[in-house]
Order: sequence, then C-alpha cells, then structure tokens
Amino acid sequence: MPKTRRTTPADTAPDTTPDIIGYYSETGQDYEAWSRNFHMHFGYFRLGLNPFALERMLDEMTRQVLRRLDLDFGRPRRLLDMGCGLGTSTRLAVREFPGLRVDGITLVPWQVEQARRLAAAENLDGAATFVQGDYTAATFADETYDGVYAIESACHAAGYDKEGFVREAARLLKPGGHLVLADGFLKGTRRMNPLLRWCCDTVCRNWALETFGEIGHFKECLKKHGLELVQAEDVSWRIAPSVLHVPWVTTRFLVKELFKTRLRMTRVRWGHIVACVLAPLVGMARWRFGYYLITARKRGAE
Repeated sequence: MPKTRRTTPADTAPDTTPDIIGYYSETGQDYEAWSRNFHMHFGYFRLGLNPFALERMLDEMTRQVLRRLDLDFGRPRRLLDMGCGLGTSTRLAVREFPGLRVDGITLVPWQVEQARRLAAAENLDGAATFVQGDYTAATFADETYDGVYAIESACHAAGYDKEGFVREAARLLKPGGHLVLADGFLKGTRRMNPLLRWCCDTVCRNWALETFGEIGHFKECLKKHGLELVQAEDVSWRIAPSVLHVPWVTTRFLVKELFKTRLRMTRVRWGHIVACVLAPLVGMARWRFGYYLITARKRGAE
C-alpha cells in the first residue's frame, strides 16, 4: 500500500459538480466522433473481434461488465448504471437481456433528456429509466439493486479512494450483489516525474476530474464499506486496440470542425481534445497507471 494517503471526506471534498456538468454540456455531442452510439469510454478487445471495428469493442466493454455482475439473467433483475451518460450501455443491457430493468443516473440534464429520447425510440423506455442526480447522494432506497456498475464514471468522484461513489454503491446493493466498474487507476501515489505529472494533471483538469483513483486506496475503501473484492483485473492491453483509434478519430474530428466552424471552439472543447491526445501517453506509463475491471461483492448474503 502507498504510504502517502490522500483523502477527501464528504465535508471537505471540493464540489466538482459544476465542472462536470459544464464539461459534458459543452463536449457531449463531440463524443459522436468517437462513437456513433455515443459510448463515452474505451473498448474491450478479445479474440474474434476486429481491432479496426471500434464500435464492436465499445459494445464489448459493456458486455464484459455485465458478465462480471454474475447474475442469473433468466430472472427479473434490477441494475443501476452509475454515471450513465447518454444511456448507451443501459440500452444495450436491456436489449440483450429481456426482463432486465436498468436505472441510469447522471448529473447532466441534457444527457437525461437525450437518454430518455433514445430509449423511447427503441421502445425501451419501460425497461431503461434515467434520472438526473448525484450518484454519491442518490435518492434510491437502500438495497434496491441486484447489481451496480459504472463504466469510466467512478473517476469523477473525489479522492484517491472514490469514497463517495463506493459508499453509495454499497448502500444501494442488495446483500450478495456485485459492483463492477471499468476505469483507469494510478498505481501508487509516490511522486511522478514532472512530464508525466503534467500530462496526468492536464488530463484530469480537462476531463473534469479532481484526480484519478489510486488502486490500493480504492481496494481499501471497498473493504471499509462492506464490499469484498472479487477481482481487480488490469486490462490495459485489452483496451489498447481501442486507444489506438484516438489519433485517427481526433484528426478526423478536427478536420470536420475546421470546415464547419473554422475551429472556433470553446476552451472546454479544446481542453477535451488535449486530454484525449495525452491520455494514451499517461496509459503508456504502465508502472504508474492501469485500466482495471474491478468486481466486488456486498457481504451479508448467505
């Protein structure tokens, strides 16, 4: 475990809500350049997939997360997507598993409106529901969900341990239920070399993150809140094929924007592009950073 511990209790953590809402309000539609279905995360590569088919790898990430929930999908189940974005993963889940009900929560008002519209267009609005709210202080009742998942959204919680996210996930899970998340984590908190530190800080600032989580602190936080770690898989090489799409997608986006707006973009949108370019460089520092699929189980069930 790292010797230096950084915590941000709920009463002292900076309120990043306005930054997160502002970031996604300004850049949300830009994600269409990454995914025609508005996936807002990296993809998962496995044998049998075409590494040039980005959308299929993005879908596969959701499927990998759902499998790790370890549920009998032949029975009615209720899941929570913490930080659902435009609900792409939520819709995929209810499409592929009839009888499943998934609630999505996001801070961003326009994402809720768009997610509801997209679900209605696919006749999924009865199975996929979306609410605006803070996933660290949700209004759902205790032990509502058979499973909880988050795909590249837990990173927006405060602190190395992401305690606000973990605490609420634990509260909302039924005993025996699983939490699964896919996200990037630091490996330790010791001092970085200046260039890597600058890259990491720039990515965090432009993606509206207080900090990336740190894997050791996060595991300890799971334990603190009654969640037993099942597996923490470093899948960095699994997402590498999708990361390699970033330069091409970014170049194509900039060329398109050049003709549309002559690059008259906001500071937030420019910052998003910079972060997208720098993120693979941070990920290449494998001794300091990894992309994880983490599965934890709530204790209490027989």
